[in-house]
Amino acid sequence: MDFNEDFCYREKDLYNTKEFEECDYSIPREEQMRRNNQEGGLVAIYGTIVHIDTVYSEQKKDCIEYYDLSIQTENNNEVHFILSANTYFVDCFYDEVGAKVVGFYDPMQPMPLIYPPRYQIRVIALELPGRFVKADFFDCFLVSQDNQLQLEVTNNTYIINEDRGTPYCGNISNKYMIVLFSRTTRSIPAITQPNVIIVLR
Repeated sequence: MDFNEDFCYREKDLYNTKEFEECDYSIPREEQMRRNNQEGGLVAIYGTIVHIDTVYSEQKKDCIEYYDLSIQTENNNEVHFILSANTYFVDCFYDEVGAKVVGFYDPMQPMPLIYPPRYQIRVIALELPGRFVKADFFDCFLVSQDNQLQLEVTNNTYIINEDRGTPYCGNISNKYMIVLFSRTTRSIPAITQPNVIIVLR
């Protein structure tokens, strides 16, 4: 099973549509957050793939509505990752039962009240040795919404668009982004010089 097969067309949930005022670094971060109405963040779930179902469209039998991944979390709970046209795949991977993955979902999106819970996954990535993945909203100071990670961008940081993987040359403050990095400081928030930043739509 190739997760790169074509999904049925659907409108994507857009994230970086809100206009913010210019960042004023002379005022504290807490005030910046208040002025920006504190955007919601993305939440990570770590686990192992135990089963994969492919759900095809009832109208168009040749296109995929979504993938349903049964996941055993680190706490040995069962959850389902729903992967659709709205999901960004950090890695190209196939039918890998037993693969360790991390999925990021938007807690503000509606979710059916059923068990096991089904999460509409916005970003999914493999857990790979020596690489860390973070998807979240990053503020004027490039601090993640959960206050766990701060970005220190260098000339070695590769910044791209979600859509076509082309270089992104705009402002990355107050954006939903995916960050790939290999090491951090032990401070709070931890500081990293990311290898790759992917700006979400």
